[in-house]
Amino acid sequence: MYQIEKLDMRVKYTREWTFEALSRLLELKAYEKINISEIIIKAGISRATFYRNFRTKDDIVKLKVKMFFEDFFASLQDYFQKDVANGELILVQQFFKRIDEEEKLVDVVIKTKLEYLMVSGILDIINHRREQFYSLINSDKKTEAYTIEITASSTWTLLSRWHRNGKEESSQELSNIFSSAFKSVYLALFEDLNELNK
Repeated sequence: MYQIEKLDMRVKYTREWTFEALSRLLELKAYEKINISEIIIKAGISRATFYRNFRTKDDIVKLKVKMFFEDFFASLQDYFQKDVANGELILVQQFFKRIDEEEKLVDVVIKTKLEYLMVSGILDIINHRREQFYSLINSDKKTEAYTIEITASSTWTLLSRWHRNGKEESSQELSNIFSSAFKSVYLALFEDLNELNK
């Protein structure tokens, strides 16, 4: 699943500074109007250093999202090895709590319109932790796969809306909203499944 990249501290700091530079530039202008030269100047790095770490400005965001999910995945591994209750609500709560701490990352992802990166990361986590997340219809793997895709994209939609609305609810309240909404949709779709299969 996630191979956590071992980074030299210089590389790690370069990536952090570059992401920070992009974040600050996004406060001043639209992503499409920011060029690599501006990012390099703001980050205080050379052009050669930039291109050693990134091919494009999108890569700045891609690597930051990748690092977020690698870190979250590692914390999940630790969390579930402690014999903690491992239901779907715990996983949702842990994710929403972590994303609450990553306000700058969420903001940059929204402003750069690279939201598919977050959906993809959420999808990877759900697929890896299926047993903790959902026990869907065992006989219909196709439905389960589609449901997981819908869940990943709706999770991001909820999180980005929450962020845009100024995070009025706590991450705990948001995870409860998500779980209630998902259960309502799940019941509406599958409650009478036995009737449909007759």
